[in-house]
Order: sequence, then C-alpha cells, then structure tokens
Amino acid sequence: MAKVICSPCRALAAAIAVAGLGTQAWAAPINYGDFAGATVDFLQVTEDSVTDPLPPALYGTPSVSGDSLDFNPVSFNASASGAGGSDTTRGVLTMMMASRPGHFIDMIQFEEAGEFTLSGLSGNASVSVSATFELDILEVDGVGITPINLVVPMLFAPSGGDFDLVSDGPGPLVNDIWVGELMVNLSQALISNNVPFVNGATRVSVRFDNTLMAQSEAGTSAFIAKKDVGGVGITVIPEPASLILLAAGGFCMLSRRS
Repeated sequence: MAKVICSPCRALAAAIAVAGLGTQAWAAPINYGDFAGATVDFLQVTEDSVTDPLPPALYGTPSVSGDSLDFNPVSFNASASGAGGSDTTRGVLTMMMASRPGHFIDMIQFEEAGEFTLSGLSGNASVSVSATFELDILEVDGVGITPINLVVPMLFAPSGGDFDLVSDGPGPLVNDIWVGELMVNLSQALISNNVPFVNGATRVSVRFDNTLMAQSEAGTSAFIAKKDVGGVGITVIPEPASLILLAAGGFCMLSRRS
C-alpha cells in the first residue's frame, strides 16, 4: 500500500529524516531472532527505522534457504503527490553471521529489487533508491580479532537508482523496475588489512542501511517500493582440514568394501 505524506506532516517528516542520520528511531526495533542456515547462522536479525513507526515492518520476517536469507517487503515504499510532495523511508537491517565449525565465510552478497511509478501531464516527479552495506569482521579462524570495518555502497541499475518523469519516460505514465547488488570478498579484506589467517573469517556483524525517496510537483505523483531483498547470500567454504578428513573417510570406505 502506498504511503502518502500530507502537507502538514511534511516538515515533521523531513525533520525526522534529518535527525535520523543519528541512531534515534521512531519506535523499538523489531527483532526476528536467530536463523540457522546450512553452514552459517544468522543471529539477532533486527530491523529499525528512523523515518517510520514500527510496526508495520518494512523488511518483514525473513526466510532461510541453504546459506541465504531472504526478505519480501510489503510496506517498504515512499510516495508523493502534488505540489511540494516529498517522502523518505529509511530502514536498517542488522545481524550477526557466524559460520559453523569446519567452515569459514569467504564472500557476502546482497541483492534487492523493486519497482517505481511516475505519472503526470505537467511538471516533474522523481524517485530514488540508495543503500550502504557496513560490516565488521570480528573473528578469524575461530579467534576474535580487532574488528575490521568495511563500508560498501550498493550499485543500482538502471540510472544508478535515480529516476524522474522527464528523463525516464516519454509519456505521462512510467512503470519500471530497479535492481541493486553488492559483493564483499572477506578473504581479500583480510589480506588488504595484513591480517594473517589459515582459512578465513568465521564471524561478522552486518548493518544494511536502505533509503527510498519520492518527490512530486503540481500535477504529478511518484511512488517507489522495495519488493525483494534477495539472498544475503554467503559463500561458505569447508576448511582444508575438513576436506582432507572427508577424502580419508571415503578412502577407508572403499577399502572396507574391497
């Protein structure tokens, strides 16, 4: 459902959006708890917002498949209509990722997608999506380290996640989709920070900060929505020692059968 910001509320919303650059939120965060993947655990998965009261949730309860966590938002959107229309929706996901014994986290991938609508016979309207992924590597080879902080912006297509009625549509109505993705190589980050390791990272904390914005002029309207945050995909690679044991076990089985 589209969220419409009325004129008397716009100033308050804008003030809250600016104040939201800190840590203050409208309401208590929603903690979805822990989720067990195939070889990694997603711990204390939590969402928060500095622009919207919670609930209703922006991201919603995730589901897990293999080593991937998936969100299907139904209320994460921004909408504006008429002269001076403006709306900002900002949601933040946080969690801890911990690999199971015998595995380490080599790569983390985030993907998301959504849609937007721009309409009007005169003037201009615009929408945008942006996101920043921040993580701290806390543990390597099962041993705690001085945290290594990484900040990675998500890349959006088309148009870098910025769309307006004049530039992105020849007619009075534009319906389209947008996608965003990022990938973080943790092993390379350890090498770049001169951190010695045998296998790799085993525990990381994650903060995913996502913002949607909509603006309109007289005679126009703008709407943008997030429909899927796909994956939180993780590449978890067995330690070499585990592979050696697995190979040795297979050899013994063949020997017994012989």
